[in-house]
Parts: sequence; structure tokens; C-alpha cells
Amino acid sequence: MIMGLGTDICPAARWERMIDRYGEKALLRVLHPEEAELLLGGNRKRLPERMAGRWALREAFGKALGQGLDGWDWRGLRFRDGVLRAEGGVAELLGNRGIHHLHGSVSHDGGMAFAVVILED
Repeated sequence: MIMGLGTDICPAARWERMIDRYGEKALLRVLHPEEAELLLGGNRKRLPERMAGRWALREAFGKALGQGLDGWDWRGLRFRDGVLRAEGGVAELLGNRGIHHLHGSVSHDGGMAFAVVILED
């Protein structure tokens, strides 16, 4: 049964400015370490676009959870190869709510990133 559904969009230009201003520190504050390593090791020209997708994914997750960005660690989510996983306190939070399956998808086009997250029991 679907327990939550969330979507979000994020402009890549927002992350371009964040990266210009704060450098890699901006990514490390938001991403799971494995995600940060993957993005920083890839095509740097696509970094703002890919980071916008990861941010939209976290916003969508918070909406699906029904509590926005507060009360959970953003780095507790990991998205790689089209698979969304929860770790640590985020996994515990989901387990306490009877949520055992996460689904996430990210798309980029025209300087925008779109994400959707579905939470299931």
C-alpha cells in the first residue's frame, strides 16, 4: 500500500550558485557520502543539474513523509543507479511508520530537475 507520495522541482541554477559560493562543502552538507563521491567524481559541468535532482529528491521525500525537510537527516538518503535507500535514523524513522519500500526517480531537462518519491508499507 502506498503510504506517501511526493514530488518536487529544482532549478540547476540554484545549485550552480551554491557550488560557486560554498564549493564541495554545499554537497557534503546535503548528500550521503557515497552520493557526494559519485557526483564529485563525475562530469563537473553537470554537477549543478545532478545536485538539483538530488535536492528535489530530498524535498519529494519530505513531502511523501508528510513533514518536509525537518526532523530527519538529509544524508540518510542515498540515491544511486536509480535506487533510493534510507540509512541510519531515516531507515529507523521509516520502519517505525511501517514503511519498508522506497521508490525514487529523478529527471533533468531545460535547467530543471524533477523528482518523485513513493513510500510503501
